[in-house]
Parts: sequence; C-alpha cells; structure tokens
Amino acid sequence: MRVMIAGGGTGGHVYPALAILDELKRKHADVEVAYVGTRRGMEARVLGGRPWVRFMPIHAHGRRPGERFDRIRVGLWLALSLVEAAIALLRFRPNVVLGVGGYSSFPPLLVASLAGRLLPVRTVVHEQNAVAGLANRWLSRFVDCVLVSYPTSRDQFPRAKRVVTTGNPIRAEFLRQERTEEGYRAFGLRSDRRTILVFGGSQGAPDLVTQVLAGADELAARGEIQVLLVTGNDRAAADARRALARDGIGNVVVVPYVQDMPTAFALADLVVSRAGATTLAEITVCGKPAVLVPWRGATDDHQLENARVLEREEACRLVGDETMVRHELVKFVLDVVCDESTLVRLGENARRLGRREAGTLIRTEIEALARGAGAA
Repeated sequence: MRVMIAGGGTGGHVYPALAILDELKRKHADVEVAYVGTRRGMEARVLGGRPWVRFMPIHAHGRRPGERFDRIRVGLWLALSLVEAAIALLRFRPNVVLGVGGYSSFPPLLVASLAGRLLPVRTVVHEQNAVAGLANRWLSRFVDCVLVSYPTSRDQFPRAKRVVTTGNPIRAEFLRQERTEEGYRAFGLRSDRRTILVFGGSQGAPDLVTQVLAGADELAARGEIQVLLVTGNDRAAADARRALARDGIGNVVVVPYVQDMPTAFALADLVVSRAGATTLAEITVCGKPAVLVPWRGATDDHQLENARVLEREEACRLVGDETMVRHELVKFVLDVVCDESTLVRLGENARRLGRREAGTLIRTEIEALARGAGAA
C-alpha cells in the first residue's frame, strides 16, 4: 500500500497527520508513505524522526489579504505547485492521497482527484475543525471521501460523495502517559500542588502570557497552585522569567516550548489553551478539564466554533472577550481549578466526547480506498 499525505503548516494540521502515519505504520509495517508539504511548514521539521516517510516539498503559498498584487502572486505560486504536485504524484504513484488541510494540501488533492478519473488513485480529505476550511469545502466535490471530526460538520459538504465522522486522531503517546514523580521533576514542578497547564498551540499565545503575568500576584497567594506556562518562543520565556523573578513569584514555571506534551497533559489538573482542533482532541481523549480562550483571528472564527462544541456539552469553560479585556483570566481560572466538583464534571464530559478510535477509523477508510485502487 502506497499512501501520500498532503498539507501542514501548523501543528493543527501536522500532528493529526503524524498520528495517521504512525497508525498506518503500526498496522502495516511495509506501508510506503510520502508527505507533500512546504519547507517552511512544521512538517519539514518534525518528519525527520520518521525516516521511513519520503518528504516531497512543493512551493505552495497562502493568501495575504490586503497585499498589492496578492491574487497574481498566489496564482503564480499555485501554477508552480500544481506542476510540482503532478510530478510528485507520477514519481510516487500512490494508491491513496490524503489531505489534512493547509494551503499545501490543495494542489496534490486537486491533481490526484483529476488523475483518479484515469489512474488507480483514490482521494480523501480530513477536516479537523467544526467549521470546514475553504480548500476542503471546495475539494469535497472531487474527492472520493471526506472525513470529519464533528458530526455537526457533515452538512458543510453537501456535494461530497461520502462523508464519515471519525474524530481527530492524536499521537498514541497521549494515551499511554501517566502522572509520575519523574514527570514533575522533568518540568521543575511539585507533585503536592495542583497544576495548571497554559499554552497557545504551535503558534504561541502572547496574550495568554500577558494575562498570567498580570495575575501573578493572585497566583502567588495560592501556594497550593502551580502553573506551567508555555510561551511559544525563547524571548517571551526569558522576559516572563525576569518579570516573575522581579516580583518574587515562585509557583509559575516558564518554558518556551514543550517537546513532551503528553507528559505535560498527564500532570495537568486544568488545561488553559486556545481552541485548535488538535488541542481539543487531546483534551477530550485525555479527559482533561479545560478553560478555552479561542483565537479570534482564526479563519471563519473556527476556534470559537470548536470551543462551542465542547461548551454545549459542559466539557469546558469558555472565556469571553470581556474577561480578557479586564485582565481577569487568572481570576477566572482560579475559580475553576479550586472547585473540585467543576473539575470532575468538566473532565468526565470531555472524556465522553473523546474519540480514541479516530486513528483506527481513518486508517480503515484509507485501507478501503487503497483496495479500491487495486492495492494488495
């Protein structure tokens, strides 16, 4: 079986792709996999740990609204990336091409779906968010199957041949991690304190860092609480550490990045984060209580819609704009983390929404498509 995966750019697209790759490799040791993305995207950095994946870069670029001659620029890059995608398709000759979103997914999926009328290749896209991206909505009329994370997203693909609700896959490490003394020591945390994990996803979240620093005095007054604050870059981490040290705050641990996020999740009594699709999949599968602060700059405000899916099921607390404007996020979070019954209820409801079988369901769909393309 030969599978090509296309897309990426940010963690929200790349991490589900990695989960799918690992699930395919777990079940089919002889699977051949190619990944089409850009050298600028996260995929170029993280695929190095999987030498069995063949990386095939293209020069895809997204839009920059408001920029002069943007349409001409995007059109030229699209033409080039379509040629590159066609060459990649001919060189690798996949049975199945899977798109995981991001602008680098569009050229390979379009070329493959058109080629599928003559060649034995099948196509499928996976939509992680509650609000479908433009590329996936447009491609849905051409591909053989659309996979969605939320049942409510099915209606957004009225012209698709087939729509299947699978959930959003996460890395298997999240399912295996447990809270240990070694884990606390690795992050410089104490096991006798309730832990709040604050992070903003692969793009960071400067306003979350600002909110934590604004409420540092309130945190310092709660000796039974500790915070693991992930800033997203080294400079922000250094600035935050200086500010906390100046004020004598000792129960906030600041790190620029977390390589071992599964362990961080295992230690967290409460997660405070953006509402990207992959983050929400990790929260629900792990059954973690969460306070969500959607990034309002997301396309079609999809992070807010993602968060509302959980809020409707009482699986999270959603932070409104007025709380952020008043710099009252820390107060909001402390009210949640200090209420044991709220933590239990949010965690149980989140776990109920989690789709642990998402990776298996997606792999099953890929296998069926591959058989339809003549793969052994």
